[in-house]
Order: sequence, then C-alpha cells, then structure tokens
Amino acid sequence: MRPLSLKWRLSLLVTLVVAVVVGAVSATAYWRIRRTYLGHIDRMLTIMGNALATKVAPGRPAADLEAEARLVTRSPWKGTGTHFRIWTAGESGDLAASGAADGKKAAFLWDLPAEQRPSPGEATHFDIQDKKKHYRLLWKCLATDQGDTHIVVAHPSSYEHRRLDEVLATLLLVGGGLILATAVLGTWLVRLGIRPIRKVTHRLSRLGAEDLGEERLGDLAVPRELRPFVEAVQQLLARLDAALDQQKQFASDAAHELRTPLSVARSTLELADSQPGDAEDYRAAVEEALGDLDRMDRLIAQLLTLARIDRTRGVPDPVDLRLDAALHELAAEYHARAVGEGGVVTAGDLAPCVVQGNEKMLGLVFRNLLDNALAYGPAGGTVRVDLAYGPGACCTATVRDEGGGLSPDALPHLFDRFYRVESSRSRGTGGAGLGLAIAREVLRRHDGDIWATSSPETQTTFHVRLPCTREAGDGTEE
Repeated sequence: MRPLSLKWRLSLLVTLVVAVVVGAVSATAYWRIRRTYLGHIDRMLTIMGNALATKVAPGRPAADLEAEARLVTRSPWKGTGTHFRIWTAGESGDLAASGAADGKKAAFLWDLPAEQRPSPGEATHFDIQDKKKHYRLLWKCLATDQGDTHIVVAHPSSYEHRRLDEVLATLLLVGGGLILATAVLGTWLVRLGIRPIRKVTHRLSRLGAEDLGEERLGDLAVPRELRPFVEAVQQLLARLDAALDQQKQFASDAAHELRTPLSVARSTLELADSQPGDAEDYRAAVEEALGDLDRMDRLIAQLLTLARIDRTRGVPDPVDLRLDAALHELAAEYHARAVGEGGVVTAGDLAPCVVQGNEKMLGLVFRNLLDNALAYGPAGGTVRVDLAYGPGACCTATVRDEGGGLSPDALPHLFDRFYRVESSRSRGTGGAGLGLAIAREVLRRHDGDIWATSSPETQTTFHVRLPCTREAGDGTEE
C-alpha cells in the first residue's frame, strides 16, 4: 500500500483537528442546552418533592395525603400532567399515587430502574420513556420511623426532548458541513501552500550535471518559511557542482599523469627498436622504460589509496596509538635511508602522547611527509621530527627540512590533488602531487589538520595536529 502524499496527510490532519474542535464545541453546547431545557423541570420537581416530604406524617390518612399531593403536583402548564407516587419500603400498599398500579397512565412508577434508587436522605433525577413519551423523574428517599419512605414525581418532558433532538440535528448538520468545508478548503489551502515545493521539484527535475553551478531557484517566489529550504537546496547544488568539477578535474589530471610515463616509456622503446644499437643501449632503454612504469605504478597505487579513503567514512579499526613511539621508529627507519646520501633524519623533542586512530593510515601520513622532506630538501640536509602538546586537548607533530623558497601563494595549494611546485626544492624526483592530498584526507577523518610554513632559503615545516586522548605516562605502557 502506497503511503499518503504530503498534501493528503496535511489535509487529513487539518480536517481531524477541526473535527475534534467542532465535536468538542458541539458536545459542550448540546449539554449546556440540555441542562438549560431540563433544568427548569428538575427545579420544579425538586420543589414538589420537598413539599411532598413535608406532607408525609405517621398515621396520616391516605386520602388526605393524596389530596395534598395533587395540589402540590398540579402543573402550571395547561395540557400536561404531573404524576406522583409515595410509598414506604416493606409496605404492601402506597401511601398516595396519582393513578392505579394497573392503570394506563404512568405505569412506569411501579417499575422504576433499580440503579436509580437513591440512598436515604438523597434524591436523583433521571429520564424514562413510556409509550413514546418522555418523562423527567425525581426519586427522593426519606428516613422515617416506619422505614424508608420513597417519593417519586414525574413530569412530561417530550416537548423538551423534541427541542433537544432539533438542536442535536442542527449541531450535527452545521458541524458536519463545517468539517466538510474544512476538508475541501483545507485541501485547497494545503495544495496552494506546497505549490512552491512543487515548483522547486519541477526545476530540480530539469537540472542536468551541466546546470548545477547556475542559479536556478533564486527567482522562485516562496513563503518566508520555505526560504531556508530553498537556500539549503541551492547550497547543496553548489556543493554537488563543486564535487563534480573536482571529480572531472581529478579524472583529467589522473589521465594526464598516467599518459605521461606511458608515452615516455613507449617513445623510449620505439626509439630503441628503430635504431640499431648494442646490448648496453637496449639495457639502458629498458631500464628507462621500467623507471617510467615504476612511476606509473606508484601513481596508480596513490590513486587507489585516495579512492579507498574517499569511500571510507570515519576511521576504520581505531586503536590507541603511542604517537611519540611511532614517530621515533619512523625517524630511525628514514635515517637509515638518508645516510647513504649523506643526509640525517633525527627525532627531536617527542612529547609522550596517545592518539586514537588507524595505525596504518596515520603511518602513511608521516611517511609521505618524510618522503617529501628527503626528496625536496637539499642533498645531505637534516630532517627533524618533533612532537609537542597543545593547543587544547591536541598534540602537534612537525616535520622540518632545510629547504625553503615556497611562496606564500603556493602554501594553501600544497594539499590539492596533483598540485606540484616548480622550484629549487625539486631535484627532478617530483611525484604526482598526491602524497599531501592523501595526508590531508586521512587527517580529516581523524579530526586532525595539516598545514605548512616556509622560510625563504631556510626551512620548510609541515605541521600535523591530532586530538590527544591522553598523555602517555600514568597508567600507559610503552
């Protein structure tokens, strides 16, 4: 079963609310009118019952009591008759009655509902229908020396009940019409209210990938309440357009970067094949081609790494990691690699610190930074790794090399994909410009940050900030 649309849900809700309100108002009005119509009869019956109670006396002749009761219950309205019955519980006969028990009028006085029986000293009012006629009754119980004496006075109320039936019919007719009108009008108003949403939907259904960056919703006249919705949709389209542009640029750059080493390798092999040469020439051509293929292999590996990171939400398999110990091991590993070229990688001040994250992903960040420091720093230079606390509940690691010369304009773009700086820092070993982009994406998923600073011809420093779960020391094992 298909769910109801928003239009019908709102219409049903409005109709239901109006129906409840109309029903409550109608019920309240009906019971107030009923109390007004029957209240004057109840007051009259109460006066009569109290008067009859004063007439009841031990040993009083039944004829006198009946005569007094007829005078008391004489109706002020012409054509109506008030009936009465007075009896003592346990006695075989009545003390007084307006008719006979086997008579045609008011036979119900001898067949009263037991649930309406009052307690001694109390009285109840209720309705009885007899032969299509309505009666309003007062049943009063007196505690006397002879036992409980009961007084019942009944007055016709058919006229009042007819008026009440007319009032009820009028309320039902008016209330039903009002609810029906609300349903029709509410549906129209809801349809009118959601028309801007339908316009937005229509515009969005016509948008293509090439239209996302254009302003398509600003000319729509929408209520103030829907303006945040339209603005949110516009912002979403803008972000989606930027993401698609980034994907297109990424695909274009990746194709270009892959084509370059492939073209170079192909040219090298074709040149070697077209010209006669000795074994050394062919070996040099093959080694050059293999170098280009290695470069392409590293690029493909980085592209796959970025793709996996883009698909990942959050941090997979997070653990508590001693960052100072991990940086110390990496510094020792890279120092062994740098010694062959006369370089030095040293671990400086490493404050003991524990971070939560994926060990392999965070290791990839610092490996990329150390690779860049060795590749772009001066030959035989020194790379220094430090770790300190702050600011806040964070720790900041720095990787510093002795190369400089990065312009301030280049620093914000260092972490863009495929961005490379052509400067004296490069010694012809430039990569594809993906290492720093990978580092930034990894740190984003760890709620961290990365940035770079550079002094002309002096040094370049990369700063990595990560949330610090606790200081390694008390209760923390190495």
